[in-house]
Amino acid sequence: MAKGGKILVAEDDAEARELLMLSLADGDYDLLQAADGIEALHLLRTEHPDLLITDIVMPRMDGYELVRKLRQDESMSSTPVIFCSASYHEREVREMARSLGVRSTLSKPYDLEIVRETVNAALATKPPAATGGPPALIEDGGAQERLSALVTFSRRVFGQTDPAVILESTCDAARDILLAQVAQLVIVSDDGSRQVTTSSGLSGEEMERLLSSRMYRDMVQSLESGGSALYPMSPDESVANDGAPQRGDFVSMLGVPIASVTKSYGYLCVLNRIGLPGFTEEDLAVARAIAAQVAVAYENALQHQALQDEIDRRAEMESEIRRLNQDLEKRVAERTAELEIANRELEAFSYSVAHDLRAPLRLIHAHVQMLREHKGPPGAREPTIHMEQIQRGAKEMSALIDGLLALSRVSHVEMRREPCSLDNLVKHAVDRASQEAQGREIEWRLHPLPAASCDPELMQQVFANLIGNAVKYSRPRAKPVIEIGSGVVSESDTGTTAAPGERYIYVRDNGVGFDMRYARKLFGVFQRLHRQDEFEGTGIGLATVSRIVERHGGTIWAEASPGRGAEFRFTLRGMD
Repeated sequence: MAKGGKILVAEDDAEARELLMLSLADGDYDLLQAADGIEALHLLRTEHPDLLITDIVMPRMDGYELVRKLRQDESMSSTPVIFCSASYHEREVREMARSLGVRSTLSKPYDLEIVRETVNAALATKPPAATGGPPALIEDGGAQERLSALVTFSRRVFGQTDPAVILESTCDAARDILLAQVAQLVIVSDDGSRQVTTSSGLSGEEMERLLSSRMYRDMVQSLESGGSALYPMSPDESVANDGAPQRGDFVSMLGVPIASVTKSYGYLCVLNRIGLPGFTEEDLAVARAIAAQVAVAYENALQHQALQDEIDRRAEMESEIRRLNQDLEKRVAERTAELEIANRELEAFSYSVAHDLRAPLRLIHAHVQMLREHKGPPGAREPTIHMEQIQRGAKEMSALIDGLLALSRVSHVEMRREPCSLDNLVKHAVDRASQEAQGREIEWRLHPLPAASCDPELMQQVFANLIGNAVKYSRPRAKPVIEIGSGVVSESDTGTTAAPGERYIYVRDNGVGFDMRYARKLFGVFQRLHRQDEFEGTGIGLATVSRIVERHGGTIWAEASPGRGAEFRFTLRGMD
């Protein structure tokens, strides 16, 4: 089936263009579309459509100039054309249509049935001959329709809070309502800087030539001083100066100041009325109405922006205050925890001085007294026994003091956190423990450990103490097994304050174990669950481990049973 014709729709408004395309989609047409006059002219020359439907106000090239170039090209001068415009431009558009030999016009918003009828009629007839001259200047541009357009514009700009969007919308609306080639809005800041917003139907070169014209510069000076501008002033003046202007020539201009009750912001000017020699007094009144609305809307947007900036600034300040408070609370909590630990250590130290350190002193004192009172022969065995006991007491005292000093250093040394390989620390501790346990066949089960941010020297002490304990308390076993790995805290782990799902490190052995009823004593200073004659030690190692783990933001606990070994677990803050 033959197509009903090829139609080109030139419309910069995407929604309006889509509506026209949809209204023609059920017809038997090949449909082309263009978003501006330059693109439409290219398609006219390459595709040779049977009908052109074009808007008047478009970027880069307006519809009037597009059709004028179409009529000048003999190969396509007979192409039927339908002009589209807002209803308040109906009289001006009809005059343009007459001057260019355009028979049909469509008013926005589109009526789909009227669109179809107009298209069918345009395809069925040939265009009338152009009158050749420019359209006549029309004084009455449809005041009521323009008033409706101004109301629509007012609703649009007063619904915006972005100053830049308001300026862009104003330029587009001014150019559309006043049928101008160019609309330019200039905002002058308090420091003299300028913000220029432009809506243009000219090319860059044409625009540059227009803005560099002497007449434009002279009239802008009047606008900058707060006045208005209208050129030409009368239809007679426009006829007298009428020639054959090229695109980019200065032909006509209208300018009004933009000012609220309290402040002047800049000016709005529109250049070169499309298809007509000049602007009218009615156009000037419309421009003043646009300027009055944009001044208030722009001022409201600036105030809204300032208010929003103040709200954001205060919200940021409140967020910073909350962050500082949280940081302060965290520091207070950490300091409180450190003080509690220091108090516990002080209590432990006091207890140690009162009990643990006095015990060897009493032993030494007793044997010295007995040695003094000895009445036996010089070669008797008894004095030697007293001397050995005195030496043992001195060694025990020295070990206890060394332990207290070691714990004190761990508590007060400055920590330096850095990424560490726990596997390397474990390997070093295992090698050292193996050397000290020469002659024993220990089965080591070492699993990969996660990386952690910690103090490597302090963490080395943790592994050295825990692995050393495992070696010591598995000594009675014929086949000692020591396992080191990682796990995850479960809901059933009730012996710890660590949260379920938190990762932990464990050191496990198959040694003598201990009774869990006494587990709370494990990490106290000089607290031991086995007799000195069974296993050597001062009871300071696990206290040191607990302090180091606490300083790393972690917790330590143990699981054991007598004769079945023990497992020590600890967490660290910053462990992957």
